[in-house]
Amino acid sequence: MTLQTMLNEAAESRPGLQLTCFKEAGLPIYVLNVRVLVKEVRALPPVETAVLRAVRAGLTQPHEIYRFLGLPERSLMPVLAELGKKEYLQYSRPIGSTDAMVKLTAPGRIAVAEACSVLPVERTVQICWDALTRKVVNISSEQLTKPRDMTEQGRFEVPGVNARELRPTDISLEFFDAILERNKPALALKQELIAIQSIDRRELRYLECLMLFYRRTAEPAIIDVGFWREDGASLPHEQAFREIGGPERVGARLLAESASNRPESVMQTARETRVATRVAGQPTVPAELEDSVGSTLQSLLCHQHPQVLRDALKNAKSRLLIISPWIRHQVVDRFFLVDLEAALRRRVKVHIGYGIDEGDRQGQPAAPAAADVKPAITEQAKRALDALAKHYPNFKFVYIGNTHRKMLVCDTDFSVTTSFNWLSFRGSPRDKPRDEYGQMVRKQHYIDQHYDEGIRLIEQGYQGV
Repeated sequence: MTLQTMLNEAAESRPGLQLTCFKEAGLPIYVLNVRVLVKEVRALPPVETAVLRAVRAGLTQPHEIYRFLGLPERSLMPVLAELGKKEYLQYSRPIGSTDAMVKLTAPGRIAVAEACSVLPVERTVQICWDALTRKVVNISSEQLTKPRDMTEQGRFEVPGVNARELRPTDISLEFFDAILERNKPALALKQELIAIQSIDRRELRYLECLMLFYRRTAEPAIIDVGFWREDGASLPHEQAFREIGGPERVGARLLAESASNRPESVMQTARETRVATRVAGQPTVPAELEDSVGSTLQSLLCHQHPQVLRDALKNAKSRLLIISPWIRHQVVDRFFLVDLEAALRRRVKVHIGYGIDEGDRQGQPAAPAAADVKPAITEQAKRALDALAKHYPNFKFVYIGNTHRKMLVCDTDFSVTTSFNWLSFRGSPRDKPRDEYGQMVRKQHYIDQHYDEGIRLIEQGYQGV
C-alpha cells in the first residue's frame, strides 16, 4: 500500500475530524528474552514404548522383558532406569526373592496408552511486549526496526512506558500459546505454560506506523492523535497513548493553540508561531497567514528550513528549483519522493542541482583511500531521483560539478538563499543544535532573478569567475 493511499484512507476514516498533518513514526515494542517453565508433551521413544507395552502385557521381571524384545541387557538397563525416573515404572522386590519386579504406575498407564510423555521443562523464549498497550503481541522481532535505523530514516519514536521495572507478573499471557507453539522443539507435541520465571533481556525496537494529527471540525482547539498501519487504524494504541499523556508529549497542545489563536493573530504572533520549534511533525502557521505580514525579506533559522521545503513541494504550481551541494536518502526519503512526484504530476517544472568537488567523481562515492571524503549523493537517493527524471520530462536532475550554493525558489511566491543544506540535513530540533541562517525574499523581481541565476548554474555548471 502506498503512502498516499494510507493517508487517503486515514483522512476519510473519521467523520467530523480533519487530518491536519502526519509523521512517519514507530510504536515502541520491547523484545524480551523470558525464562519460562512449560509442561511439554513429547512422543515416547520407540524402545520406551515397547518396554511399557511389554509390562502392560504381563511381563514383570526385567530378564523376561530382555528376552521378549530380543535386546541385550546392557541396552535395556538405561531404558528401565529412565522410565523409573519418569515415574512410569515402579520397582519392587518380593520378600524372599532375588529378582526385582516392575509394574506400571498410573502415569505409566497413561503414557503407554497415548505413547507420549508429559515433562516439566525450563525454556527461554523471545516475546514482543507492546510498551503502549502493555500486552504481549504475536509478531516476530524481524518485523521491528532498531533505534539506530529509526534515527537514520528520520522516523519519530513514539514514547511509551519504560520496561526497566517490568516484572514477570506484569506480563499478560495473551498470545503466549501461539508463541510457545512457534518456539517448541521438533519432538514436542504440545507445550503448556506453567510459570514465567524471569526476564533475562530487554531490547527496545519499533513497529513502523504513521502518527496522525486530527483537528476536530466543531472544536478546532482539540487535537486527536492516532496511529495508522497498512492494516488500518490502531485504536488500542491511540487509547493507551492518550492515557499516558502522549498527545501533550508530542506537541498536540501547541498545535491546538496555534489553531485557536489564528483568527485574532496579529503580525507578531504569526511570526513568532512560524519560528516556533516543530514537534513531531507539528505544522506551522499556514503561509497565507504569514503573507499578511507583507514583508519583502524574512529571516529563517535552522529548524524552519525543512517546513519551507515541504510547503514548496506540496504547494508549487508552476516551477520549483532546488540547489543543494549534497543529497542524502535520509532527507530524500519516501515522503519527499511522494511529494516530489505529486508536484511532477501537477506538471510543475522541477530543477534539482547538486554536486561538490571534494574528491568525488561526478557525484559518485569516493575511492576507499579517501574514506574521509563525503560523496555528493548517496546511492539510494541517486537511484530514486534518476528514476523520476527518466519518467517525467518536466524534471531536470543535474550534477553541477562544484557548487556550495544552497537555493530554493518556489513559483513567484518566494526564493531562499541560505547556509542550510536542503537535501542532506534534516534540521530537526531533536538533533544536536546547529546554526544555519537563510533569507526568504518575497518580491517577484528578486525571485525571478534568483530563478534565472539558478537555472543558468544548472544548465551550464560552475565555470569559475
